[in-house]
Amino acid sequence: MYLSHPVRRIREDPLPGESIGLVVELEDGADPVTFEERVTEVGGTVDERLRFSWRVTVPQERLDDLLSASDLERVETANTISLGLERDDAEE
Repeated sequence: MYLSHPVRRIREDPLPGESIGLVVELEDGADPVTFEERVTEVGGTVDERLRFSWRVTVPQERLDDLLSASDLERVETANTISLGLERDDAEE
């Protein structure tokens, strides 16, 4: 599983009470329903289902729980790939 540098840093040192927006790609053959249930179980939300990935928000303190799944292919912060930014913010 690929984890971006910001995701790895937050996994190692989460801020209590803070959430993180992520874009997650699943491995081929992974069950999307199981993934969405896992997001809910860790106290997160599925914000958007994209073409090949999901945009989710999870509490930083529960990030490690989400990442412990074996069916994740790639995890990046939503801001890293410009999916978590408002359009006006992205243009500045």
